[in-house]
Amino acid sequence: MTVLRHTSFLLLSIALLAACSDNESSSGAGSVRVAVSGEAASRGGYPVGSGDDEIAFTDGWTLEMRKVLVSFTDFELRGTDRANADVEAGPVVADLHLGEPELWTFEEVPARRWDRVGYRYAPPTADSRAANDVSDADIERMIDGGHSLLIDAVAMKGDQEIAIEYGFDMEILHTECVNGQDETDGLVVPTNGTADVQITVHLDHLFFDTYANDDADLRFDAMAAVAMDEKVTLDDLAAQHNLSDLVNADGEPLDVAYDPGSAFDPVPEDLREYVKAAATTTGHFNGEGHCKYELQ
Repeated sequence: MTVLRHTSFLLLSIALLAACSDNESSSGAGSVRVAVSGEAASRGGYPVGSGDDEIAFTDGWTLEMRKVLVSFTDFELRGTDRANADVEAGPVVADLHLGEPELWTFEEVPARRWDRVGYRYAPPTADSRAANDVSDADIERMIDGGHSLLIDAVAMKGDQEIAIEYGFDMEILHTECVNGQDETDGLVVPTNGTADVQITVHLDHLFFDTYANDDADLRFDAMAAVAMDEKVTLDDLAAQHNLSDLVNADGEPLDVAYDPGSAFDPVPEDLREYVKAAATTTGHFNGEGHCKYELQ
């Protein structure tokens, strides 16, 4: 009987240690600091990087960012064990052209792995605050347009200069985010320490010519062709109504096609719907970490 009791106790101890290891849990609490970045492209434009790491338009355009406004209304830390950190994340707007501002800091978060990290793109509300030097007028502009992401930029090629104004009226819940630094699920809050994490917005997705594979190029010719008065909006892109039969400004065929593959449901039929669908994939976690995207 004594041997059986000792054996049972040993097995229970091993099970408890395994459970703790799975959650990387520990006693105490720490904090989580959440920043946002549009990477170097949001502060400058394209091309960005150099050598093999350069990201540039394949059709000769350059692009200068002027404003990259993004609105968040929620951030959550949960566990697969149904634990919920119940962090209080108020709505906030940031201009990524101005830098990489902090969005929220959460104190007294239980120290452990939170393997279900999520956040929400959504239009601002009257309670939204500015994370950096976003003007009240820009927040009102986003509220009025129902935009959670708003891009102001200018594209240039030779003597052509075309203003870009893309406002995305979407609400997206990002869930089950993978940490782009180590490809683990979520994040770990250290005891008496701080977990610094980043929501990363990939703006190049808005200009990809394919989602069927990983060989996407950045293109602008088809967008420039439908610009009105040297400015292009999302609504203008609807004039490119066939993704496999794009035309230039003179109505002549362009030797290019956009391929959404099976990435989107429904499959976009014109260039406006294609770019709107692409915008739903811009949110990442800690660099290259992907999330599940749920259009609300």
